[in-house]
Amino acid sequence: MRYLGDEWITAADSALTEAWQQVANKGDEQTTIAYSVKDAPGDDGKKRKVQWTVSFGPDGASVAAGNPEGDPDATMELDYGTAVSIARGESSAQVAFMQGSLKLGGDVTLLIRGADHLGEVADTLGSLRDSTEF
Repeated sequence: MRYLGDEWITAADSALTEAWQQVANKGDEQTTIAYSVKDAPGDDGKKRKVQWTVSFGPDGASVAAGNPEGDPDATMELDYGTAVSIARGESSAQVAFMQGSLKLGGDVTLLIRGADHLGEVADTLGSLRDSTEF
């Protein structure tokens, strides 16, 4: 399956939904993070922007294509090369941010407070690496 394609989004949603059921402390609030990845290759070979949303908290966890309904709690904007490097486990979001390759928006303190949960999300999505074409 192609990274950030429809099949990948569906697989990511299934993996996160299942893994989240095992998380003991799901926090007090539902958190939504909107991702925007520019210059991703499209099926037609043209570059495109891919937007997807991760939501997690006491009501469950999910990954969905597109923007969330309403305003997300936080946003992450990055280019495709940086997103691939993070998805492959070759880099981290923290390093990309410090290098200026990842831009954060919204409630950035939420990302800091929720670092443990974000790590669990990253670990879960990392399980898709072997079946993903980058």
